[in-house]
Parts: sequence; structure tokens; C-alpha cells
Amino acid sequence: MPRTASDLDVMETDPSSHRNGQTATSDSGHDAPAKPAHPHKTDRFWSWLRAAMFLLVAIGFGTGGYLLRPATDNQLSVREPKITVLASQPNVTAKVNMTLSAKGSNYVLTLTLMPVSTLTEPVKLAVWFYGFPPLVPGDSLIPHAKGYYATGSLLSGSSQTASAGQKFVVTSQQRIGEHANGLQFRVAFPELEGEEPGSQYSYQACGPGASIETSFATMCSGLRAQHPWYTPVLEADTTTLSSADPDLQGYQILAGDNPTLLGGDSWTWTGVNGVTMLAANVSAEANQEHDLFYSGVLFGVTAGALVALFNELVRPIWRKGAKSS
Repeated sequence: MPRTASDLDVMETDPSSHRNGQTATSDSGHDAPAKPAHPHKTDRFWSWLRAAMFLLVAIGFGTGGYLLRPATDNQLSVREPKITVLASQPNVTAKVNMTLSAKGSNYVLTLTLMPVSTLTEPVKLAVWFYGFPPLVPGDSLIPHAKGYYATGSLLSGSSQTASAGQKFVVTSQQRIGEHANGLQFRVAFPELEGEEPGSQYSYQACGPGASIETSFATMCSGLRAQHPWYTPVLEADTTTLSSADPDLQGYQILAGDNPTLLGGDSWTWTGVNGVTMLAANVSAEANQEHDLFYSGVLFGVTAGALVALFNELVRPIWRKGAKSS
């Protein structure tokens, strides 16, 4: 049915019909932008991608920090062997020279006894080595009672000649009195039992009439001799450490007896027996401090990455809570 003029006037004056017309036009037109499909899935993808990135950063930097961290150094421990010397005559005074060195894969201790004064007749010596690592058997070294002993003599004549003294050499495939771990180096020379610096007293140790025979019972039984044996008076002369591994030039003394002479590959002490010393590798300590600093930096980055990863993992929970409220 055709519309009359009055009908058109009503449509023009009716606001509801005007709004309906606009709505229809807007619905059927192409001006409104299209909404993206499933926006929450896109956000979830980027969230998981960020979480994976933070996880990789935490693993990578954490591994680097762990590898750079300074190792926990156990306290260095060394064998503390002991040496006992007996003489066949009383009131014998001898100077003691001791050297620790390395020859190939073996470690060598050289003990030299020199008479202080001229002897009118030869003096027999018996030397016991206790607490040593397994020693390489030698012609003059005799195993006895969990240790070893050797015999020798101080010759009569001028005490200034090297032939008047007696040298004892023991060899082991293990370090005798030293231990190094790359950072620190500890040395403990064998202790001379019964030695009292400054003492001039010599007493009978073995044989009939020995008042303290029980203290030297093991040694006396090893000698199997009826004549008496005495403790000599021992005076410290020089003690020398000769080492190519570790290189002594890179070490600094931390504690103990300070050497009187520092050589390229040897340290020497004068007037000290039973030397003990602790030294540190200067360059190794500097490298350790460097690694400690960068290890802390890497662990800091790792901690930040883990915090960011935690935020990404709990973000969906926060969003669900926000939507439900």
C-alpha cells in the first residue's frame, strides 16, 4: 500500500523510527572495525613465550655462575713424619741439614748429620723414620715396627770436611711433607724427636742402665745390640725446600716459619728444624676473586629471570580472578 504524505511526515517526526534507521544502517554497513578472534589465546601465547625465554636465561646464567663460583677448599693436611737419631757414644753434637726435593715422579728427603767438633773415633748412628708414606726400599733402609731405620757413622778427623758427615736419603712416590691444591701450599718438614733447641744434654737411650729405655724400646729392639746408645745433641743448620711443582715463585708466605732465603725454585731456612709453613698462590687468589665477582653477577641475573618467570606463570591466575570479580 503506497504511503501518503501524512505517513512520511510521521516518520520524519518520530525519533524512534529515526534511531531504528540509523541502527539498521550501521548494522548493514562496512564502517565498524572487525574484532580479532580469541584475543585471550594470543596473550597466552606471548606469555608462554616470555616464560620460556626467562627460563632459558635463568638456566644459562645460573649454570655460568655455578661454574665460576670458587671451589670450597678443604683445609690442607700434610703428613707430619718424625725422625729419631741415636748415637753409639754420649755427648755427640751434630748439625742437621734437611732437604725436601722432587726427582721425576719421586719425592726425596735428604738428612745430613755433620759433627760439630772433631771426633777422636768414629761414632755409629741409627736413624728412625716414622709416619712417612711408603718408602722406596733401599740397601740401607730397613723396615721395622711400622717405620724404617738406617745406620751410618760420623767419621773421626776434621769436622770441616764433608766426608766426616753422614747422609741419609729416603724416597717415596708420595709427597713426604708437602701438599698443594693450586691455591695454597703447605709444608711440614719432619720433626726431630727429642730435640730441644739450645740443650746440651745427652742421655742413654738403650742398653744396660738406660733409665728411659721404655721410650726407645722399639728402636733398641731393632738395633739388637748390647752396647748402649745415646741421644745426640742436634743443632739446626739449614733446611731447604726445592720444588718445581708447584712453582715457588708464584707463592707468598701466609703463616709459619719465614724462609731466610727465597730462590727461584727453592726456599731455605737457617737455624730451624721441623719447619712448618703455609703459602698462597698470588695469581690463583686474584683469579678466584675475579671469578667470585662474575659468579655473583650471573647469579643476580638468574634471580631476576626467576622472578620474571614466576610473574608470567601466575599472571593467568590473576586474570581469572579479575574476570570473576
